[in-house]
Amino acid sequence: MSKAIICTGGGAPSSIPSGFVEKDDFVIAADSGYDTAKRLGIPVHLWVGDYDSTLFSQEIQQLVHERSPRDKDESDTELAIKKAVSLGYASYCIIGGGGFRMDHLFATFSLFEQYGPPELWYTAYEMVHLVRGYHRFESLKAGRQVSFFPASFSRDVYITAKQLQWPLENYRLSMDSLSLSNRTTDSFLDVFAKQGGLLFVSFPVADKLR
Repeated sequence: MSKAIICTGGGAPSSIPSGFVEKDDFVIAADSGYDTAKRLGIPVHLWVGDYDSTLFSQEIQQLVHERSPRDKDESDTELAIKKAVSLGYASYCIIGGGGFRMDHLFATFSLFEQYGPPELWYTAYEMVHLVRGYHRFESLKAGRQVSFFPASFSRDVYITAKQLQWPLENYRLSMDSLSLSNRTTDSFLDVFAKQGGLLFVSFPVADKLR
């Protein structure tokens, strides 16, 4: 099934996994997310934003684009997610948006309450995977660092994950009880969310600010 891919600015990865962007996916760049997509070699189908952060405003004018006022209620990332939803995409992923401005980071996370969370979120610092009820992560190395946090500011979720140095058994995951910097003990990791709950599993990557 095709997905929407939202490219945004701030804390974007230096690379993405081969094959992540598929033929029928629809790529929306949110302002300087175009710079992110261009650097990663990802063709953009639609640009949205107000030109306040991209370095390629002239180039963008040759694309399909929707310019917004600079003074507005929504962030450019929200405009991109809202557009993906309006086009009928049932799932989306985010590339970028992982750093530099804490207000933008919190604002992006708050969007998941209204529009639902992304299936994947690639930043310069981590790969964040959404788990719906159950997922098995494979091809891991023992000792891989991993963190768990809810996919919503307001909803708790109960998680069980046993292939960890500090196993989690029906652990309440909420914004006041995260599970940070655990370590895997096997080549796979089974993650269960009670009653089909939603949570994020985050694996740090090598890219870091110097």
